Formats: sequence, structure tokens, C-alpha cells
Amino acid sequence: MNLEKIQNEILEKEDNFAILENGKMIYCSFSSTDLKIEKNMSLKVIHFIDKDTEIDIEIASGISAKIEEIYYYVKNNVEINTNITIADYACLDYLNFERNEDSQKIITNVRIHLGKEAKINNKSIALFDGEVFSNQYVYLDGEGAINDSINVIINSSEAKQDFTYNLYHQVPNTNSTMVNYAICKKKSLLNVNTNGIIVKGAKNTNLSQKVKGLLMDLEAMISANPKLQIDEYDCMAAHGASIGAIDEDELYYLMSRGLTKEASETLIVEGFINPFLLEIKSKKFQNYIKYWSSNTYRG
Repeated sequence: MNLEKIQNEILEKEDNFAILENGKMIYCSFSSTDLKIEKNMSLKVIHFIDKDTEIDIEIASGISAKIEEIYYYVKNNVEINTNITIADYACLDYLNFERNEDSQKIITNVRIHLGKEAKINNKSIALFDGEVFSNQYVYLDGEGAINDSINVIINSSEAKQDFTYNLYHQVPNTNSTMVNYAICKKKSLLNVNTNGIIVKGAKNTNLSQKVKGLLMDLEAMISANPKLQIDEYDCMAAHGASIGAIDEDELYYLMSRGLTKEASETLIVEGFINPFLLEIKSKKFQNYIKYWSSNTYRG
């Protein structure tokens, strides 16, 4: 572990941060031995993973927290399970940045539980190389709970990757929105599944889910599968998917201004995922994400 390198790449001087090895804390910039957040704070969590890992995050009642989880080093065939509990009246601004070092198979499961009037601003970006099976489960367990999600996936690995996002509205008066941005290049296959579930009795619920796909090559393939399972009449729910190829006119315009094809495509990709990038307030961390996004996209 090179702490100076980590600080130079992603940390601001004022950042609180923790470093975990296979789910176990090995360094913390403040006094803590776990990820139980009991005061208002911002925190970067940096992961080194080379075997199956369990990660537990708890946000105490009434607390407002910001957590940025970074898969800094992930290697080998691994399964990563993250459990997040947001207690009543708590608020979490959450980012999960995912990438790996090799083309081994990755399985990830993120389970998020929201209490009464709890809220999560839920962002993720996946830049995996190789076969992936990724699942996110958001359980709106308490009345008044809110989930707002933006997810980005880039696959240029020429492997099949499956991402499934599940929203469970368990009680009345809950709200969720989800927008997924999927980018596929080369002979890659990307499956993006979204499931919105509203159980009987979950009245006055609002749910919206969208998938937006960008195909960068003729042989790339994105399969978008938005689904709704609704057992309650008193609710509003919508879903949709749109998938298209790169705009050749836009590409030609950028290249006519002296940019290479590669640089032009990078600008188009950054524009496509700009709603996600705007959520990253730290310029250093935003540049880190852009760097790895570009590396992943270029293969």
C-alpha cells in the first residue's frame, strides 16, 4: 500500500479516509475501527481486495453523511458483499467506484436498507474488466424513505457483464428514481436489468427507472430489461429504455476540429455520463474517475 500515491491521486487535504483490506480496517485518519457513522461527516473508504469480502456500513439515526467507496485494488475471482443500513431520519450521499486489476470474474452485491424518512443519493460507476455479475438491492423499509440513483457502466472487455438493480417499496409514502447509463464497446455484451417492486399496501409510492445506452461499435450489444411488479393501485410508476449508436455527425464535427477519433469519442462518452460527473464535487476525484473511465473505454 502506497499511502502517498493514494493521497496524490484521490484525497484532498481535508478528507477523512479509511483503508480496508478484504473488509478489515488497516488504516484510519480519525479514531474509528469500523464504518458505523455516528456523527455528521464525509468519508472516503479505500478498498484493497483479493478474496471474498464483506463490508458493513451503518448510518445512525438523524445523521447526515457522505461516503465515497473506492475499489482501489481488486484482483482475482472475488465476491464482494456490501451491506448499508441507513437508520430513521438519516441521510447518506453515497458513491461506489468499482474497478479491477485483471479480467477475472467479479460478483458484487450491494444491499441498502432505508428507515423512516431516511434518504440516499445513490451513485455508482463500474469499470470492470472481464465477466461481471453485479446486483444492487434497495429496500425502502420506512415510510417517507427516498432513493435517488445514478449508475454508470462501461464495458469494453469483450466479455459478458450482467448488472441488476432492484428497488423494493415495502411501505407507504416512499419515492425512488433511477437512471442507468450503459456504454459498450468492441464485442462486449452488457445486460442491464432494473426491477421496481411495489408491494400491496405501499400506497402513495412514486417509482421511476430509466436505462440509457450508448453503443460505440457495431459488434457491441446492450440488452436493457426494465421491469415493474406492482401490487398496489395507489401509486405512480414508470420505466423506459433507449439505446443508440454514437452520433457520426458529432464525431465528424469533433474530428474536423483537429481531434483524433479516440479523443473525440472520449469527449462524447464524458458528455453522455456528465449528469454523473457533475455529482462529484472534488476536482481531483472527478479527474481520477475520468482517467479510469477513459482507460476502460479505450480498452
